[in-house]
Amino acid sequence: MKGKNWREYEPPKKRRVPPQKRRGKRKGGLGKRLLLWVILFVLGYGGFFLYYRYSKPYVIGLDAGHGGADVGAVGVIEEVSLTEQTVENLKTLLEEDGRFRVVLSRKAGEGATIDERNHRFTRIQPDVMLSVHANSAEAASASGFECYPAIPSMENHENSMAFAQCLTEEMQAAGQTLRGENGIRFGYYVTENGKTQKKLVDSSDTTPYSDDTFGVLKHLDGAAVLVEQCFVTNAADVEAFGTEEGCQKAAEAYYRAILRYLGLDAPENT
Repeated sequence: MKGKNWREYEPPKKRRVPPQKRRGKRKGGLGKRLLLWVILFVLGYGGFFLYYRYSKPYVIGLDAGHGGADVGAVGVIEEVSLTEQTVENLKTLLEEDGRFRVVLSRKAGEGATIDERNHRFTRIQPDVMLSVHANSAEAASASGFECYPAIPSMENHENSMAFAQCLTEEMQAAGQTLRGENGIRFGYYVTENGKTQKKLVDSSDTTPYSDDTFGVLKHLDGAAVLVEQCFVTNAADVEAFGTEEGCQKAAEAYYRAILRYLGLDAPENT
């Protein structure tokens, strides 16, 4: 017989836990993450640019004319062999100096369009840009050095002229003859009768023939000059400034010109 206070055992009831609400996707979450990645990329690229541009006091842009399948003018030697050798020698001199960061328009053996070369320089905006070429002529007697700074209509014309004067004086001191009045000329592309052709004039002629000049000189803030180191069609000119020794001599003249233009003394250990 059951007692008065006795009751049947009842198992404890399970506590009902209310289901958690499922979190919905945050509005704009993807856009915010994408924006964050863009910011990080910009900061990273910007940091790289600032380091690349300002980690050395001066940035020098060097362009070895032609390249790849384009060997340039052909004579005693191919033009491209001179341009690449000279630029490599000058790059070594500048890097050994320690005050310069060198930007090349292309690697040796590779080709690049004029627009690609120029775009590489306009992204960095070097303090000085030098494009190295060599000349040719039907007459084997043609010889000497000449250079083409940014034309008078360009904002960097005066700086380019000052650098060109340093280049001609240093090349003359190295033993090279100067062509024309003083070795400095302007190059234009002029359209006449529906045809565009190159027009070269001495620097005393400041007639505004056009606003178009050699593509590698365009859109730059610093001094920009294209040089014709010697004539590949003249054996004596090549011997003096187109061989390994000649390219080294020219590179040393260009190095001294860069120092003079920037108002720098040569390092004490040189």
